[in-house]
Amino acid sequence: MKHRIACLFLCLLLIMAAVPAFAEGETEELPARPVITNSSMALLYEESTDTYLYAKKPDYTNPPASMTKVMTAVLVLEHDPELKGSTTVSSDAVSLQYCYWMTDNHLMAGEELSVWDLMNYLLIPSGNEAGTVLAEYVAGSIPDFITMMNNKAKELGMTHTHYDDPHGLSELNRITCEDMLILCRYAMQFENFRKIVSSKQGYLPANSIRPYAIRYSTTNRVMSPKGVSRYDTGFSEDIIGIKTGYISLAGNNLACCMVHDDLTFYSVVMHAHDEQQPDGSWLEGHYMDTHDLMVWARSFRKEGFAAGEQVAVTSTALSPVKNLPLVAASDVYILTREGTMPRITLKDAGFAVKAGDRVGSLSLRDCFGNDRRTDLLAAADAAVTPLSWSRSLYAKGDSLNGGLLSAAMPTIPSFTKPPFTVEEGEPSARVVLDKKPFSVKAGDRVGTLVLEDAFGNVRETALLAGADAATSPLLLLIPAAILMAAAALLLAKRKKKQ
Repeated sequence: MKHRIACLFLCLLLIMAAVPAFAEGETEELPARPVITNSSMALLYEESTDTYLYAKKPDYTNPPASMTKVMTAVLVLEHDPELKGSTTVSSDAVSLQYCYWMTDNHLMAGEELSVWDLMNYLLIPSGNEAGTVLAEYVAGSIPDFITMMNNKAKELGMTHTHYDDPHGLSELNRITCEDMLILCRYAMQFENFRKIVSSKQGYLPANSIRPYAIRYSTTNRVMSPKGVSRYDTGFSEDIIGIKTGYISLAGNNLACCMVHDDLTFYSVVMHAHDEQQPDGSWLEGHYMDTHDLMVWARSFRKEGFAAGEQVAVTSTALSPVKNLPLVAASDVYILTREGTMPRITLKDAGFAVKAGDRVGSLSLRDCFGNDRRTDLLAAADAAVTPLSWSRSLYAKGDSLNGGLLSAAMPTIPSFTKPPFTVEEGEPSARVVLDKKPFSVKAGDRVGTLVLEDAFGNVRETALLAGADAATSPLLLLIPAAILMAAAALLLAKRKKKQ
């Protein structure tokens, strides 16, 4: 008996020791919101939920440097989507007038190259002369190509962008983080662009004009950290481009993309400086800032409801049972921090309520197990009368309007409006039900579901009846019978006392 008790006690101690360790591990896995200090401008965006997670001076202009090559690539892909063409390097394309900086191993006038090889050389190692060669291939001349670049920027709505060359060496080029995001999202729709910018290395074969091959690697060190731990996110296989850029006036720039599960994140950092480490070495700020943004982005996931998915169950007017399933009319999603969807708890209203009366509650739980509650309040005076009951029972196509239930929830300033400075809050959810009907058909609108993420973005969809539902007059006899029985018992007791 003593041995059994000792074993049980030992097991209990092991369990108690293990639980806190697990809880602490879960907490440590969620990174804090990054503070971007190396880059003067920064932006983080998730595409499927249309969510800006982070923004620092996103509407300030800066020279894009070699990020300019993304626009060059877009125009080439619109001209030759399959990249099946070929072209010859002209003397103008490698002249000081149009391309004043080239590496020791560079393209030479007279050599013929495929457009596919040129695009890889343009986007992976950032070959400047590839930009001028491709500009001539598309437009016939470099000045005409620059006109095409600026026209395309206007067409895409890049209102604060100006291009002065096809490769980014000019200090007169200008772009904002917001405009670069527009361009990247557009470019990533091209399959060949995605394939090229997600490549880590390649080479240009030698030919009769250039007797040596040019082997190269990507300039994106977040996608290819090469052993530098400060650049290594631990999930570099999910980083799929896009483009770096540097000239002295611009500082270091990087537009990056990460795909994780069903989420697609874009980050843009510009005008970054290097940072000296305690050991005296120097690390590049645009890689460190992008690393921090993407690590933070990784802690989010998409929560919500698909079209037709059941959200909650309520009841028709005066029904003693919950007989009305509520389904989402369309997809509605928000980002949450590895938590669960805010859960909604409703309490059916009585026969009459006054504006401000408590009629239910909304309960939220974050990813750390903290509960947050708020009352659901009646938004207006409402009452059920025998006349309205009889009309609702027999009227067909009765319109569903008015607001009976709403939630008193705190609001956060929209993250997508200037000045883009908002502290991260808690996600919330609320249900606004229309006037409760006595009878409803499947597909009829019965309310609205509103989700709000931690950044103030509001996503909503109509709530529809998931099935036919009606309050049976016979069911109403049950509470009436109970009341009559209770009244009879009360009278009987009074008579007995008398």
